[in-house]
Amino acid sequence: MVFTSAIFIFLFMPVLLFFYFIFQKWIKNYLLLFFSMVFFGWAEPKFIFIVIFSAFIDWICGKLIFHYRDTALWKRKLFVIIGILQNVGILFFYKYTNFFIDNINTLLTHLKMNPFIISKVLLPIGVSFIVFEKITYIVDIYRHEGNPSPSFINYLLYVFFFPKLLAGPIIKYHDIAAQLETHKHDLESVVIGVTRFCLGFAKKVFIADTMGEVVDQVFGLGTVHLGFYNAWLGVICYTLQIYFDFSGYSDMAIGLARIFGFKLFENFNNPYISKNFTEFWRRWHISLSSWIRNYLYIPMGGNRVPKSRMYFNLWLCFFLSGIWHGASWSFVVWGAYHGFFMILDKLGWTKIQKKIPGFINITITFILVMIGWTIFRAETIGQAFYFMKTMINPADMNGSFIYITSNVKFFFCVGIAFCFLPASDIFNKLKEKVSNMQMAEVYKLGISSLLFILSLCKMAAISFNPFLYFRF
Repeated sequence: MVFTSAIFIFLFMPVLLFFYFIFQKWIKNYLLLFFSMVFFGWAEPKFIFIVIFSAFIDWICGKLIFHYRDTALWKRKLFVIIGILQNVGILFFYKYTNFFIDNINTLLTHLKMNPFIISKVLLPIGVSFIVFEKITYIVDIYRHEGNPSPSFINYLLYVFFFPKLLAGPIIKYHDIAAQLETHKHDLESVVIGVTRFCLGFAKKVFIADTMGEVVDQVFGLGTVHLGFYNAWLGVICYTLQIYFDFSGYSDMAIGLARIFGFKLFENFNNPYISKNFTEFWRRWHISLSSWIRNYLYIPMGGNRVPKSRMYFNLWLCFFLSGIWHGASWSFVVWGAYHGFFMILDKLGWTKIQKKIPGFINITITFILVMIGWTIFRAETIGQAFYFMKTMINPADMNGSFIYITSNVKFFFCVGIAFCFLPASDIFNKLKEKVSNMQMAEVYKLGISSLLFILSLCKMAAISFNPFLYFRF
């Protein structure tokens, strides 16, 4: 079940909202947990029991870590290791078993040996996000940055809470613990939440899905029909698609949570106006970059180690980030690619760029990010390199130009505008004035509701398009 499906919009949410707002406060968490489990287990109910069992281990380990916080250090470390390993084990088994078996079989085939024949392991939805959140719970208790959940039900709700379940944002337990106990909802929160959900819905349906039609067409072309124009068209459209798809989901998740009285952190902040890769990762998928910094980079030594070690650790973090995104060599190379430019920033690029006009820095970073998205989107490394080779060869006009409809042109321009207008001071001042207008929230609700209705009309005329990040 996804936010843009008819069953979610016309059945799941209306039923949940009806019962949520008529039931007394003490039962609301139980109700949210039940519906969150239904949401998670809609496709594969068996995975619910795996996550519940794993969460119970987390909860017990958290209790024991807290119990030994001032006494036996080795016991605290033991239960931290148990908690982390069981989560990493789940992630490794469900996400990477097929990848490793496929690569081993490829090697065995080259060696003229019989390959392994096993059933494909199904990937539970949102497993990467779930595991990362569960690890933060255990580690934060060990670090004295949070307390264990007094209620297993509340901890389960934290794990299963459906708005953030499939693609984040990644939330720390201690950042939401108080809200789990006393989440308050009022008319203002509902209005803000509905507005945010509708805007995210429109971003997904109008911009991301429209760009996706072009992307699928371009990346489905063979090498003979690609050409310079088509290659750049496909990559730019994918750059827009993945941003508006993922940020649209985050808007919807934050909006849904707000309706039920929860305030989740922002996950995007106009990433395409970044002037370097360091800034890009402060603006793109903020919860993931924060997780990498707090639970990988800093434990490795952060900036306290010798520079050569620091550079390697930084690159390794992004290499692992690529692996986290998926069991594919394309993701691995994409992570290494971003790690390389993060090192360049540390080596002095951020100082050099201060002498360069801001719009040039934004342009350079945007082009380099697009090249990274080429690797990310490609089915194989070979396809990625062929795209990049074609993109640097303006003379390659072998491919027949893909026809772009006026609908695609319009939403392409809208997407570009929303990406780069925030770099303008005039735009930001105008936005601030509009936000300070009387009845601003009412106007926003009216406009977003209209966009939502139009989005539903568009969805009725096209095929279903799942969110891109669901596979991670």
